[in-house]
Amino acid sequence: MARPSPVRELPEIVKNQIAAGEVVERPASVVKELVENALDAGATRIQVDLEEGGVRLVRITDNGSGMRAGDLDLAFRPHATSKLHELEDLDHIASLGFRGEALASIGSVARCRILTRAEDDSLGSEIVNEGGKLGSVQEAGAPLGTTLEVRDLFYNTPARRRFLKRTQTELGRCLDVLQRLALGQLGVGFVVNHNGARVLDVEPEMDLRGRVRRIYSSELADSLEPVSAGDDNAPLRLRGLVAPPRFSLRQATRLHWLLNGRPLRDRVLVSLVKQGYRGYLEDGRLPSVFLHLSMDPALVDVNVHPTKSEVRFRDDKPLFSLCVPAIRSAVARTDIATPGEKLLARVERRGDWVPRTESFLPDPGGLANARTPRVGDERLEVVDIPRAESQSGASAPEGPGGLGFDSSGGRVAEGPAAWARADEFEGPFIQIDKTYLVRALPDGFEVVDQHALHERMTFEGLREDLHKGSIAVQRLLMPEVCELARDEVSQIEANLEGLARLGIELSIFGPTSVAVQGLPARLRRPDAEGIVRDVLATLSSTGQLPDAEEVLEELLHRTACRSSIMAGDELDQSSIRSLLERADQLENSQTCPHSRPTRVRFTLADLEKAFHRT
Repeated sequence: MARPSPVRELPEIVKNQIAAGEVVERPASVVKELVENALDAGATRIQVDLEEGGVRLVRITDNGSGMRAGDLDLAFRPHATSKLHELEDLDHIASLGFRGEALASIGSVARCRILTRAEDDSLGSEIVNEGGKLGSVQEAGAPLGTTLEVRDLFYNTPARRRFLKRTQTELGRCLDVLQRLALGQLGVGFVVNHNGARVLDVEPEMDLRGRVRRIYSSELADSLEPVSAGDDNAPLRLRGLVAPPRFSLRQATRLHWLLNGRPLRDRVLVSLVKQGYRGYLEDGRLPSVFLHLSMDPALVDVNVHPTKSEVRFRDDKPLFSLCVPAIRSAVARTDIATPGEKLLARVERRGDWVPRTESFLPDPGGLANARTPRVGDERLEVVDIPRAESQSGASAPEGPGGLGFDSSGGRVAEGPAAWARADEFEGPFIQIDKTYLVRALPDGFEVVDQHALHERMTFEGLREDLHKGSIAVQRLLMPEVCELARDEVSQIEANLEGLARLGIELSIFGPTSVAVQGLPARLRRPDAEGIVRDVLATLSSTGQLPDAEEVLEELLHRTACRSSIMAGDELDQSSIRSLLERADQLENSQTCPHSRPTRVRFTLADLEKAFHRT
């Protein structure tokens, strides 16, 4: 008697439930797939109703093109789609959905109902799917568009349902999906209700900044700087908004990339943003950006991930060359300085400062023009940094409150920065704790971290010399010998030539020592042994000292930090003025090379609020 074959074809419903394991992870997955279908149908208004975080109900109502009765009969069939017709269509996918497996997968693990009407039909159609058991198409009254209900998700797969989180967690994930789609689909309105209460409302006419304001906050929206690269008819275009570094987070919740309207969390695009913010952002933090990338669908493959959250670019080099400079330019135009209002609010919340009803800043009197006390006869001077020359023909960046250059190369300003036109850094200046510098502004005052600011100046000077290939070297009269381990000496020996390009001239003095022969002339009071240690730390973290700009800059960061004005150094009025004047010529003087802020600004409004005058 022949044994039955162990190989058999699975029933259709089992196939769909297996597919659901990849496509439908939780209510947010259902929301994503169904809203994308509505957008592909041309909807301009979409309403989403949720109950119990979407586990009990997800209902999507749109005003799109709708479906006819014949199309509805195929809606829950696996791989039935109107978006692909032949194999070649996979090479240029322009729609958000295309596989035709989402509805079949959802229908196999929930109770579903579709009610729809196409524009030319007088009556609509309805179909029901109970966990994979498909009913027949029925006539029904319906408005133009489609309503799709998904009830009791995973009711027939209890093991999957047990993995779902609390209601608020699932609701948060649904809202994250909807917010990303709302930010990407300009011209489309979104209404979201949860358990009968409105939780999100975005009007179709809202622009990107208005949507950020509605979804996040006015403070973030008002601080955003526009980004634009590529002509409207170019195959690759970038549009969007970027926020100052102070709005960065440890998570990527506000890092929004949209490719042809599709929200993505792609590693290449995240790397692109990180390069755009390099030098402005602390390690481990991610910026708040809202970027729309438009490109020929033939240049990108979106069929590489079950949830379509990642893509593969045919060639990502044009992306970096177009987008990174545009993002860096926009970030440089943002107001990077830390606002004093935030700090005052934090102090008040802690209860450390309870302001009186009437208070005034003390009159500095004769101290205002007095020279800062010095120890002995030592006088600290700011290293001379050449003033940056404007590139001929370069147009000034435009944007709210942005600084640029006029046709003659002079500094111009608009909005809040208009006072810079007349800023001659006259002082007087106050040095607090030999660390912080205070100077008046027309609309308040600012506090400057002298070490962070001078560190930025030193770094920018070293980097400029490096790019020109002309780092001036100050050779030591007596070489300084540093004792090292044998493996460290070997690392140094293998990179002597590359280090010399950075102005760090070393020679091997023995099996366990190196001699420092010369260091960059820009360094104010170089710590030879400390710089050698920094070189070794960079070599250890990268394995070598390659020509990659980010690795060279990391070494310059460390070198600049060790050789700048330090906290505890006393500065007189002329040294402070020189520091501020030369820093003003830099493209970015708002952060140090390690992305810490160099200054905090307090407006008169901040002071009036602090002293209860408002």
